[in-house]
Amino acid sequence: MFERIENMKVLVTGVSGQLGHDVMNELAKRGHEGIGSGMEEVYAGIQDGTSVETMPYVQLDITDENAVSKMIHEIKPDVVIHCAAWTAVDMAEDDNLVEKVRLVNAKGTQYIASACKDIDCKMVYISTDYVFNGQGETPWQPDCKDYAPLNVYGQTKLEGELAVADTLDKYFIVRIAWVFGKNGKNFIKTMLKVGKTHDEVRVVNDQIGTPTYTLDLSRLLVDMCETEKYGYYHATNEGGYISWYDFTKEIYRVADYTTKVIPVTTAEYGLAKAARPFNSRLDKSKLIENGFQLIRKRIFMGQIQVEKNVGGIEGLTIITPAVHGDDRGYFMETYNENDMKEAGIDITFVQDNQSMSKKGVLRGLHYQKHFPQAKLVRVIKGSVFDVAVDLRAESKTYGKWYGIELTEENKKQFLVPAGFAHGFLVLSDIAEFCYKVTDFYHPNDEGGIAWNDPDLGVKWPQVCGEYPGSADASGYYLEDGTKLSLSEKDQAQLGLKDTFKF
Repeated sequence: MFERIENMKVLVTGVSGQLGHDVMNELAKRGHEGIGSGMEEVYAGIQDGTSVETMPYVQLDITDENAVSKMIHEIKPDVVIHCAAWTAVDMAEDDNLVEKVRLVNAKGTQYIASACKDIDCKMVYISTDYVFNGQGETPWQPDCKDYAPLNVYGQTKLEGELAVADTLDKYFIVRIAWVFGKNGKNFIKTMLKVGKTHDEVRVVNDQIGTPTYTLDLSRLLVDMCETEKYGYYHATNEGGYISWYDFTKEIYRVADYTTKVIPVTTAEYGLAKAARPFNSRLDKSKLIENGFQLIRKRIFMGQIQVEKNVGGIEGLTIITPAVHGDDRGYFMETYNENDMKEAGIDITFVQDNQSMSKKGVLRGLHYQKHFPQAKLVRVIKGSVFDVAVDLRAESKTYGKWYGIELTEENKKQFLVPAGFAHGFLVLSDIAEFCYKVTDFYHPNDEGGIAWNDPDLGVKWPQVCGEYPGSADASGYYLEDGTKLSLSEKDQAQLGLKDTFKF
């Protein structure tokens, strides 16, 4: 490995796009000074509450040579990460747009490279596998010079590569493929939209490559900037080579779509004006050789699916992890801080707990008054019905409850924010229950609500019995005759009208 360079000033072009957005946030995370730029007067990317929204921004037209030179000389960045590009591949084929595309992808890149040379700063240029002819099955090597672009987009991106390499010594040319991120349009969002309105879709099965998730790529790009390991690189996520058909099948699997996916050849599909490469395989071994980490395998924009504000209650969230399995077993990430932050969930957990309970056991509804806890709960054996009740005094949904069945099979997780009462009923013979919390247990700070309070009206599944006027569970049982089992403390709890409010 190598010593990292700290406290860099970095100018990022195309900051309102998928990659620029994530690069800016990664710079902020590491304490670098990031300055974003784009054609718009102000940052125009996704408004997701991340650092990029408040970081310095300058308006810059990269096709204006004088403006580029002036800006870079004034800012004096240590690195320019050049994410801006013309990426509308089919539109680039229009005769009246070819020179405009060239102005953005080639000449604009040259202007940036020349200014970087003037002030002796590094440059990162994002390129594409489209600089090659896209034939065969052998992965393209990063230092291969057998260029043969198939279309205007590929040709102009190649011209941008050559401009950088011919002008600078301190450069990283990073080729990527099949890009997706949360900011802007991409293949995943398109297929999800189509899958909602069509019973079946036709997808090309003879173009082979590997997707690149911009959040993961942004980390690698900043890694590179912190070194002097210059040169050509290839960077896509790990996970093996797939077709667009394979990609779509996985997208729909993770999204739980039933849309039928029909494989077709490129010729059968037609439609596209620009020729596409059949072989987008990129060899990434040079990353390892130079001390960088390969980008981890991704399933569909991260390892989790997130459903926010379930039941119409702000903050309540269901999280479904991606499960990778075969006939030998399975693997899944039960918690990943980066994936949670990507989903807009920035919570620090301080303790992990686990319990085992028998069928018919009902625990709750509990909360801590002065040291409220957010909880991330899941079941690793058996099944439970998990319930959260909104006790936030100023909430529009105060007193409203939501319940979800958590099982070892569905592997769903339930995020219960601070300010809620929480409890669960065991539906299986036994259940093992795991939960992360954001504050420690304070035994003298406990509070609770009667589990059967009519004002709440929680519909506990399989529970039979008549409300006795209190939380007493002695007359309650499950449909199979199993008696309901609650602690003495939980059977003494009062109803919503008499409980604590946050």
